[in-house]
Amino acid sequence: MLARSSILRHPSGTTLKTPLLVPSFSSKGFRFDKKKISEIKDIFRNTAEVLFESMLVSAYDIYYGHLPQPKKFPCSPSLTIIDSGGYETGVDHDFSTIYKYVYKTQIWELRHLYKVLDSWPIQIPAVFVSFDKDSAGKSISTQLDNARALFSRYPGQLHNFLIKPTRKCKNNLSNTIKLIQPVIKEFGAFHIIGVTEKELGDTVLDRMETIALLRRSLDDVGVLSPIQVFGALDPLSSSLYFLSGAEIFDGLSWLRFAYSNGYCIYRPNYGVLKIGIDVQNDPLEARILSDNYYEMKRLQLSMQDFVGTTDFLKLEPHAEILRKAKDSLASRIGGDV
Repeated sequence: MLARSSILRHPSGTTLKTPLLVPSFSSKGFRFDKKKISEIKDIFRNTAEVLFESMLVSAYDIYYGHLPQPKKFPCSPSLTIIDSGGYETGVDHDFSTIYKYVYKTQIWELRHLYKVLDSWPIQIPAVFVSFDKDSAGKSISTQLDNARALFSRYPGQLHNFLIKPTRKCKNNLSNTIKLIQPVIKEFGAFHIIGVTEKELGDTVLDRMETIALLRRSLDDVGVLSPIQVFGALDPLSSSLYFLSGAEIFDGLSWLRFAYSNGYCIYRPNYGVLKIGIDVQNDPLEARILSDNYYEMKRLQLSMQDFVGTTDFLKLEPHAEILRKAKDSLASRIGGDV
């Protein structure tokens, strides 16, 4: 079965069980004030009280002050994933983006990433993500070499190798995955294998297929490192990708929408459904972020229960949709999924 649960073991002794839904923070897609500081800084502070298991932050945002320095974080989750800044400095937005605010990206090079990672407090368990900004379009061998060179500096943290499409494959990871077979065993050097949702394919089924083929390829050579899908945190998408073999999901949808009964909905409508028609924006925003977080925790447990039982009723309210999607995936790639 492609759906699975693993134990992430950090060198510090911290352990987390997958599937893992990771709340993410990024300056991209959010407003900036007159001092060119993103509103994400205030959002981060306001949500800190519920962040106790995991979170994802960007090295770019830490470097340029859109988020606090790690020593001044208002929370201390068990594990923090440090994205390498490719999302903030790239032209693409994830699927959950509502407003594509135009802002001038500041210089972001490997030397800037080093400054953030070199100063990362050893007492904060982290996952460092490979520098995807310089990997886009490069051969898989070059991407592997660059990732190994980066991670060799930080043996005390977990390492996430984010696969990027090669130049020949343009923006499509499905074709890139076919090129990794000669070097697939080398992926075992990394604790996590990352992919970006938008690069996986044009349809949901295409993206599920790409994840499934990657998972099968890794399994065939004994590489058990979990797959992380960057940019996919809404309840339905993460469930579909979980059935395809991914185990870690992050994204910004939890900041942009309200999670209700397995769906992402318009936030004011959530207030009407859960509180009433006479609720002000500020308390509503705080309620939604807190409820979203605990909705993710509930879904995590449901996913873990599914691995133990393969009972689709554990994945309600979308049990039938997910079962049919799994059947479609099996027809597409053949064999048991």
